[in-house]
Amino acid sequence: MNKLIKALISTAIASAIVASAATASFATEYMGDINNDGEVNSVDALEILRYSVGMDGVDINEKKADLNGDGIINSVDAFQALNIGIGLVEKSEFIEDSGNDDEEKTPVDFNKEETVHYYNAALEKAYASESLTIKKTVGFDNITLEAFKPTSFKSTVQKLIDENTKPSTETKEFNSDASAAMSFLVPTALEADGAKDASIEKTENGYKVTITLVEEKVNYKTAPKYNTQASLPITGIEALVKEYGVTVKSSQLDYMGTVITAELDENGNLLSLNHTMKLKVAAKATYLLTSVEGNGSGTYILDAEFSY
Repeated sequence: MNKLIKALISTAIASAIVASAATASFATEYMGDINNDGEVNSVDALEILRYSVGMDGVDINEKKADLNGDGIINSVDAFQALNIGIGLVEKSEFIEDSGNDDEEKTPVDFNKEETVHYYNAALEKAYASESLTIKKTVGFDNITLEAFKPTSFKSTVQKLIDENTKPSTETKEFNSDASAAMSFLVPTALEADGAKDASIEKTENGYKVTITLVEEKVNYKTAPKYNTQASLPITGIEALVKEYGVTVKSSQLDYMGTVITAELDENGNLLSLNHTMKLKVAAKATYLLTSVEGNGSGTYILDAEFSY
């Protein structure tokens, strides 16, 4: 009987070891999971930060730690790990190299998801800089009121449009104030699903990122999801409608595919940024007992230059 019990215990232990080994072999590994516990959290972020400042005794998988894929491990990667830990950014699977090191992957080889991530990370890195100056220029092109009823008001409305679409330039300095820098310029939360196309090409100074957003059609009360994540859609219409006592019967704002272009240096530092947003607008409303309707189109242009 004792031999039987020992045999059963040995079998159980062996099975547990095999099951454990199998689990370890096939467990999913994630980018940023420095301690290999299956999670990405503040513990991993701290290890990345310690490594980035050269603390002794910190040995990590550099490819796992390079969350933004710029070839440099720094506080930006640690911040990304924190965002993953609190659920602001989804975990991504870590895939080991196939063993073919003849050609190292560069940003030019990135797919759409990787390109969007690279762009977001470059903006985050710029915003978090200890010393950053942003020169922002806002302009408009071909702002046209194509139709308006009553026709007697059309010239007056066009004049108001022209007066409120004049170009402007503003320059501001930021010191490790990512929130203020982002509020001044554009958000950094674009999801890959919001990109119709995304590509990176090599330039003399580094890389050029080009992202074209998907088309979005909304009414005057609704913010376009992806333009809100990455650009500057028209806002505040609902408040103005209430302020002036306008009753809107129907409306459509057509964001026709905003094009984002970013120039970066070899180290992933953002040098310049351009957002070109083409828009069509149509609406029917009542104002002071008068029915009005019209449609128009135009292009909003944002240019920004970065210096550190």
